[in-house]
Amino acid sequence: MQRTAKAAADFRRSVYNNHKSALKNQRNTMGTGTTISIIIAVVAIILTIFFYMNDSLDKRVEKAINHPDFIKKVAEYSKLPMLIFNEDGTYQSESADASLLISKIEPFTEKIERGKERFAGFIVYPSQFLNSAPILQAINSKVVFSKAKKINTIDWKYRIPEWNGSEWGGSYDEPPEKLYKIEIIK
Repeated sequence: MQRTAKAAADFRRSVYNNHKSALKNQRNTMGTGTTISIIIAVVAIILTIFFYMNDSLDKRVEKAINHPDFIKKVAEYSKLPMLIFNEDGTYQSESADASLLISKIEPFTEKIERGKERFAGFIVYPSQFLNSAPILQAINSKVVFSKAKKINTIDWKYRIPEWNGSEWGGSYDEPPEKLYKIEIIK
């Protein structure tokens, strides 16, 4: 009987120790499913925060771009400074402070025959150096200018080539004032 009691006690002790070590191992390690669940949860939280911030930034940018003050600033910045002037070089209208960039516009004439002169174009005197020639065009006439030529380091000459024909064929008392537009490329 001593053997059986001892065997029974050893058996109980080994079952208790096995159960105790199994509980100890279970407390110290996580299962594979738990690890994967934590990784998925962290990734989901990061993606949620990213998409929320991205959407929030898109809405803020769109709101700022569509604001009238911003649109007005962009329009002022992006439009070319422009002057409208008559055949005498007198300014009629301007935008974007173009008169600060052009000091004066002077018409010039050329002799054609025996003391006769014809209106031949304009000389543009910028108040500062311009990398590119300003764009000159007639508004209410068929006048076409040849390519602008530099006279010196900053002044530009726009010549009207000779042509046969009449520009004015109306029946009014006086022909309308010829207007020209010059746009300054910054």
